Amino acid sequence: MAVVGVVALVALAAAIWFGVGWGRALFVERPVADARDAALSGAMQAAINLNSVDAGNVDGSLDNMRSSITGDALVNDLNATEQQIRDQVAATGTGMAADVLFGSLTELNTDDDTARALVVLSVTTTTPTNFVKNKVSVDVAVRKDGDTWKAETIQPLGSVELESGANPGAAPPPAEPGAPAEPPATVPAEPTAPAEPGVTDGE
Repeated sequence: MAVVGVVALVALAAAIWFGVGWGRALFVERPVADARDAALSGAMQAAINLNSVDAGNVDGSLDNMRSSITGDALVNDLNATEQQIRDQVAATGTGMAADVLFGSLTELNTDDDTARALVVLSVTTTTPTNFVKNKVSVDVAVRKDGDTWKAETIQPLGSVELESGANPGAAPPPAEPGAPAEPPATVPAEPTAPAEPGVTDGE
């Protein structure tokens, strides 16, 4: 009976131990992991939207920006620069497209539903004739707004040019007015060899 009692006690202790571990994983660790993934996803999406402007759909680009920001600071900044963005695109045809190269959450506070992330982007700026691709690093502070994590602030950390050049298929620039046309190259004719003297009779 003593042996049975010890076995039962060990089994009960094991059940409590594993039950507590399972409960912690289900009710504590899993929500934190989910919040971490959602916060990082929100930070990366905000970084993409705030560094992308479709020259053919400026309204859609601005709507994407608004969907990724929260708080007075970024909302006021966007309202203040919206017309400038529209004017620049209309005047130059310039567009921007961003893709995430790397993202990592650096802070997470599940009590306040706030987080911070480092996001590294590839940002391609395109004009009708040229493009420039830069690697851009940004620090994004996000806050949960409803079910979505949105950017409260975004700070550039650095930019490095990766590539630049002419757009494929872009028309060549027009020739400068008044520039004299180059004459076609000519190949000088080869001099003809003198005729050999004829042989006279009797020599």
